Amino acid sequence: MKSKIFIMFSILTMIALVLGGCQPLAINEAPPTTAPAQDQPKDGSEPVAPEPSAPTQSGGSTSKINPKFGNPDTLMVITGAGEPETLEPSWTYETAGSSIELNLYEGLVFFKREKFDEFIPALATEWTTSSDKLEMQFMIRPGIKFHKGGTLEPHDVAYTLQRSMLQGRLDGHQTILYETFFGPDLATASVKEFSKAYTGKENFEDITDAELKGICEDVKSKVIADDTAGTVTMKFHQPVPWILSLLAQNFMGAILDQEWMVENGDWDYDCTTWTKWADPAAEDSILFNQANGTGPYMLDHWTPNEEIVLTAFPDYWRKEPMWEGGPSGVAKISRVVVKNIDEWGTRLAMFEAGDADYIYVPAAYRPQMDQVIGTLCGIDESSCQDGNPDGYVKGFRKLAQPFITAGIMNWNINVEGGNPYIGSGELDGNGIPPDFFNDIHIRKAFNDCFDFNAMIEESLAGEGFQAQGPILKGMMGYLEGQPPAFSYDPAKCEQEFKLADLDKDGVPAGEDEDDVWSRGFYLQIAYNTGNDTRQLSSEILKAGVEAVNPKFNIAVVGMPWAVMLESRRQGKLPVTVVGWVEDFHDPHNWAQPFLFSQGTDGRAINLPADLSAQIDGLILQGAKETDPAKRKVIYENLQKISQDEVINIWMYQALDGIHWQKWVDGFFYNPAFGNAEAAFFYGLTKVAP
Repeated sequence: MKSKIFIMFSILTMIALVLGGCQPLAINEAPPTTAPAQDQPKDGSEPVAPEPSAPTQSGGSTSKINPKFGNPDTLMVITGAGEPETLEPSWTYETAGSSIELNLYEGLVFFKREKFDEFIPALATEWTTSSDKLEMQFMIRPGIKFHKGGTLEPHDVAYTLQRSMLQGRLDGHQTILYETFFGPDLATASVKEFSKAYTGKENFEDITDAELKGICEDVKSKVIADDTAGTVTMKFHQPVPWILSLLAQNFMGAILDQEWMVENGDWDYDCTTWTKWADPAAEDSILFNQANGTGPYMLDHWTPNEEIVLTAFPDYWRKEPMWEGGPSGVAKISRVVVKNIDEWGTRLAMFEAGDADYIYVPAAYRPQMDQVIGTLCGIDESSCQDGNPDGYVKGFRKLAQPFITAGIMNWNINVEGGNPYIGSGELDGNGIPPDFFNDIHIRKAFNDCFDFNAMIEESLAGEGFQAQGPILKGMMGYLEGQPPAFSYDPAKCEQEFKLADLDKDGVPAGEDEDDVWSRGFYLQIAYNTGNDTRQLSSEILKAGVEAVNPKFNIAVVGMPWAVMLESRRQGKLPVTVVGWVEDFHDPHNWAQPFLFSQGTDGRAINLPADLSAQIDGLILQGAKETDPAKRKVIYENLQKISQDEVINIWMYQALDGIHWQKWVDGFFYNPAFGNAEAAFFYGLTKVAP
């Protein structure tokens, strides 16, 4: 089939370029948001990642590579997934930024090593929960210093959370906070949407000054600091089972110094002024490219498109090991340099020379790395086994991660001000109309033309499986035992295209000279630049669709991570190949972002009002329901609707793979870290071979 031939040619071409010393296509994978491993056992015990397979030994068939050990005081981390949008923790809702921030800031609690459901004290020494689970009180650790010299006090914690809710940028993580403190009915996409829902006003501009002040005062009433007692009290709308997970991440962690923020021009804590800082652009925050946290590393500088440099915080507070055998004191590696390099050949050459301690290895290249893995591990170094005796890499492979990638189809594309991603914007063979994907036959055709098996074998190198819908395999709501809703079938794909009626004249396209089958179309599929896995998956989709009709034309377009996210927020992209990593391990955190009208991907899909209302109602019902049996039915219904309505192309759940130089010790894999390799430098050391 054309898709197989096309992809195999692409892969062979890339391998030839690498072996020939040239750089391959600029492709890399960005796992952007956060959380626990998939396939969580029903008893709540820790999920077990699949056993890694021993790498094939080269037997002398390849030249031995001897990277040169570099400076033990500097860790060189080479990513390829794109740079952060910002380093402002209240703005960040993607893994490139949140992983860096996890080294700079701290919350009240932290994850216990590799466990995502056990926690240790951090900025709080202890906490208590009320009998109805609607209130928690935290004792704040005294004497902790911020990087810029201030001292942590309870009011800093309250200010951080209150500021985050009132900042509430569009498509930020504040939807989680609004739900936590005000309930699922107010889990909106921005503070302006929250304010409209809170007051019942149709337009934000219609809200009175008194009402705006009242919103602020209500926000303040949810998080109360007592500096004298050394406590912070949080008051929730309903029990929040995943609250500690939120507190360990930048959603409710990343505590700021209130005095420093105000001195540098941020919110002055006055309830009459908060709207000046509401829903800002990323670059408008004072924390866009600077930081002032309490974490083990300080931000030295971020030069966009060049590097992020962190240095060890000499006054870091932790004196006792975080856990048995864990780190304490000042970070052992005093300097960390993070660079984003799109080209695989460049990354590999740096790794082989010893100029990089870590490089990002997309799934398509992992078989190539198998030959040079000298030590193969699972989630940490306790499970390591010997690989190729001449290998120079310490590999952590087949790591279960809570990560689904989908082809997000936009049912009502924004054409305001023009839109190059849909060509002419008309049904004339040179573009698509804005409601192209509103026709279910078009959506079915795109699924039928997608070769899921080729994707798994070629894009993922076999390390993953086809996704069923928005809910993870093994989680409540997953339809166990049900076969995938779609498989590669060019004949059905052609049939569905011919059943479409884009000109809405009641005549199927296969019998209509003025419709899509006769006229053809042009559109663009977007992925984040450097993402091998997503690029190859996009190319598989392109090849499958174009194979059924020579008049169909798709361009696969790589976009810088931040640019793609902004274009998606604007509703401009017709198809975006993008992933979701959970914020907390519950089906609500999959249904809400993927399907809810105010969700991160739900807003990008633009479902019609009647279907959106049906889905939103179920999501809100699931969030409020406490009976597990009833919740299971709700989420199974949502999973089924996502299939029956063909809302997206549910592509894959992948396994992770992380590769370090053998001289790096102390790494462990916690999927709650997002980009796990760049989220906990504190525990790493470099030891000369």
